[in-house]
Amino acid sequence: MKSACVILSKGKSKRLKNKNKLMFHMEPMFLCNVKKCLKIFNEVYVSSDDKGILHQAKKAGAIPISRGEDLCGDTPNIPVYQHALWAMENPEFIVAVQANSPTIEPNIITTVKKIMDMGVSEVMTCDEDYKIYGSVWAIRTDKLEDYGDPYNPKPDVLVVDTSIDIHTQEDYDRCINNNNKSQ
Repeated sequence: MKSACVILSKGKSKRLKNKNKLMFHMEPMFLCNVKKCLKIFNEVYVSSDDKGILHQAKKAGAIPISRGEDLCGDTPNIPVYQHALWAMENPEFIVAVQANSPTIEPNIITTVKKIMDMGVSEVMTCDEDYKIYGSVWAIRTDKLEDYGDPYNPKPDVLVVDTSIDIHTQEDYDRCINNNNKSQ
């Protein structure tokens, strides 16, 4: 099945200023997952409202998608994924990887892709208590085009993921500290 990866990486954030551009492993955080995904997918797209992020994504080998301010802020991901579809070359499904989850293991992304290759409609990551986490969210494009309530996902399969999703300074500090301990 033909797939594409999309990484949403807006320039501004409310809780942690410029979180996607914070340094992680001596590069902007969003690039960590761009580089992982470039090893897994033939097509990796980065959707952003930030010209600097789009430039760095293109330089790394991803395909930039310029996103308007109306698709930033408190917008759910589904309309942003739908917007990204116009730039893609007819994938049967997309795998979205959060820019602000830099500790996600590549095998989680690969597992989600393999499950989607089996014909599943939607897969999301969750924590160890099976609470939807969404560091990786994969959806067949036919389902995406007519998704329904974007605030109420109902994935067919959940994949447990223990990566840290960064929204606050405390999350970032915990991520940096956990990463330093594992090295």
